[in-house]
Amino acid sequence: MKLTKISAMALAALMGVGEMASAQTPASPLESEFLFEVVLDVDAQLDAGHTSIAPVTGGTFSGPNIKGTVHAGGADWITQVSGHTSLDVRITLETDDGAIIFMSYTGVVSRGDTGLYWRVRPIFQTASEKYDWLNHVVCVGKNKQVPGKVAYDIFGIL
Repeated sequence: MKLTKISAMALAALMGVGEMASAQTPASPLESEFLFEVVLDVDAQLDAGHTSIAPVTGGTFSGPNIKGTVHAGGADWITQVSGHTSLDVRITLETDDGAIIFMSYTGVVSRGDTGLYWRVRPIFQTASEKYDWLNHVVCVGKNKQVPGKVAYDIFGIL
């Protein structure tokens, strides 16, 4: 059987062989920009076995291009998984100019040699034309310490 150059390259790629497999450097560095800080008020956790539920009772968010409040009624479902804690949060944001934004995020909390690793992956949904850019951005959040609150700095990945 005779292999064409294209099928040979495809076969090599499937087998993990070839020039591309040895390239272990990124095409470009990962860049981000600060979008906003979100500070959540939460009630005591409700015990549901391996999962606890922390009701979100309000909060605020603020950044260079967006600011507002967090509506009561959201929650954080916190599940203990082997070696870490898994987060699943759903909240409603309202900007100071009245736009409604649904923010959900999943995340991981774990303890390592360098301390606490607490990161989230927010996703946004809004019908607002002004804030439509949130519908189209990949974000990462990093926990920050605010006494008595749950807080994150949210970054857009460029």
